[in-house]
Amino acid sequence: MEVSRGASHVYGIERHTLCLTPVAGDTQRCRFALGTLGITEPSEIHLVDFDSDENSLASIVYKHTCGIRALASTPWDSSRLVVVNNASVDVPVELVQLANVSEGPMSSRDALEQSVESIAVLETPSAEPQLPHAVVCHPSSYNKTAAVVSSASVRVWEFGAPTATQTHTIWASRNSMDDIEAAAWHPTATAQLLTADGTCVRSWDLRLDPKSQQTMAIEYAHSGKVRALDYNPNLPYVLATGGDDGSVRLWDARSPAAPLMEIANHTHWIYSVAFNPNHDQLLLSAGADGLVNLESTVSASSAQVVAAGLGGLSEVDSDDESDAGSDGSRSDRGEKPTDGLVAQYDDHETSVYAAKWSAADPWVFASLSFDGRLVINTVPREEKYKILL
Repeated sequence: MEVSRGASHVYGIERHTLCLTPVAGDTQRCRFALGTLGITEPSEIHLVDFDSDENSLASIVYKHTCGIRALASTPWDSSRLVVVNNASVDVPVELVQLANVSEGPMSSRDALEQSVESIAVLETPSAEPQLPHAVVCHPSSYNKTAAVVSSASVRVWEFGAPTATQTHTIWASRNSMDDIEAAAWHPTATAQLLTADGTCVRSWDLRLDPKSQQTMAIEYAHSGKVRALDYNPNLPYVLATGGDDGSVRLWDARSPAAPLMEIANHTHWIYSVAFNPNHDQLLLSAGADGLVNLESTVSASSAQVVAAGLGGLSEVDSDDESDAGSDGSRSDRGEKPTDGLVAQYDDHETSVYAAKWSAADPWVFASLSFDGRLVINTVPREEKYKILL
C-alpha cells in the first residue's frame, strides 16, 4: 500500500548546525531548539514552534556568545537548555535560560532577537584532553541530571539551586575504552546509562563501585564506529544502535550475543536513532546520506509483548469480512503494524545529524541537517490507524 506522507514543514537558516533537541518540559506545544556552530557568523539558538492545527511555524532567535556543538532541553524546566560550546575553553558547558518563553502560541513580538542568560557553568578541569561534544539530560523531570560526553570521559552533573555539581565520571582510559562517541540515559532508572566507544556499546550502573559499574558490553555492535544509541522507553532492555556500517540494530540487553533485528536502509554513517516515546514500535534514524527513515519495529516493541500476554487476542481474524475492502483486500482499519520501512524522507541535501520526536505530540518529529535546514514531519496517517485501531 502506498503511504501518504503529508506535507513537510521546512525552517531554514543560513547557518551551519549540528544539534537539535525537543523542548522536553513542554507537553502542550510542539517545540524544538537548535544551535548554530558560529563558524563564520555569530552563534544563535533558535526556538521553533510548530502548530499542527494551523500547519504553521514560528520562532524566537537568541544570541549566544560562542558556537554550539550540542544542546539538550531540561525536562524540569522548558525554558532551560544545557549547552556544549564549540570553541570556548573557559566555559565549555553551561546551563542557560531562554527569556520570554510563553506557554501559548508565539507571536510576532516574540520573534525579536534576544539573548540567553547563563544560569550555571559546568566546570571542566583544564587537564581534560578533549572538549565535550555531546550532552543528554535524564528524561524524568524529578531527576535533574545530565551526562556530558567527551572523547575521554562521561561526566554526570546534578543541578541544584543555583549551581551544578559533578557526581560521577566514567573514564575511557580506566575502562580500556576507545574514544567515547555518545551516551543515553535509562528511561526510568536514575543511575543507569549507555555509552558508545568505537564498535562497543556498554551499560553502566553508577550506584556500584567504580570498578564494577560496567554491567553489560556488546563488543562488536557494528562493523564500524557506533555513533548513535537509544533505549526503548517502554522496554528498557531493548536498545537501538546506529553505526558507520549504515545499519540500525536492535538488541536485548539481557542477551546481547546477537541483535534482535538489523535494518539496512541507509547507505552511509548513522548519526541519530530515536524510539517514539509513546509508540515504541516507531523508530527514527538519520545519517550522512541525507535521509531520515521512519521504521516499524513492532516485533521488538511493547505492542508485541502486550499481544503475546493477551494470548493473541489482539490479532485480527483474517476471515472477518468486516475488515475487507470492496476489492477483497484488508482495509486500513483492519491492518496491523508489521516490521519494515514506513516512510523515507529525503528533504535534506546534506548530512542529517539529528532526528527527534516531539515531547508534546507523539506523531510529530523533526530532523536537522548541517546546512541549517530543520524539517518537521508527521507519522503517515495509515500507520497511525494501524497502531491505534
